[in-house]
Amino acid sequence: MASISSDEPAGYALRVADDSYTWYRGAAIKARRHYRLSEILQLLISAAIPVSAVMNPNDAKAPAILGAILVVLTGLKSIFHWQDDYLRFSAAREAVEAERRLYLTGAEPYADLSTKDQTLAAAVTRIERQEMEVWTKIAAKQPESKDRNE
Repeated sequence: MASISSDEPAGYALRVADDSYTWYRGAAIKARRHYRLSEILQLLISAAIPVSAVMNPNDAKAPAILGAILVVLTGLKSIFHWQDDYLRFSAAREAVEAERRLYLTGAEPYADLSTKDQTLAAAVTRIERQEMEVWTKIAAKQPESKDRNE
């Protein structure tokens, strides 16, 4: 990313906040969809296992295949953390939105026109950094879990 100079056009900080809000909004929606779809599929497949066993008691192939699909789906959920992402992205989106509202209304800490852009850019950067730190902790836990099981 190029460095920001004092000659940067007015509105840069608000564009940063708007872009951040838009990204977190889209990412939260996508994560929510993945999470809900995985939960629905898990429920449907779980219910289909005993039904398939009753429908054809002499053939264990269908329940076995459904069970394998269920295991894979459960694994995908633990790898991709869709629910965690949805919650993190939603919280970050709302935090950015709160800063945008304060900025646009000129409320504290945005009342001083000479520092309001710098304050907004710093606030959005802090929100993004905090969200990234949480993601890093979640991602770092995966290898630890594997090591403990070996």
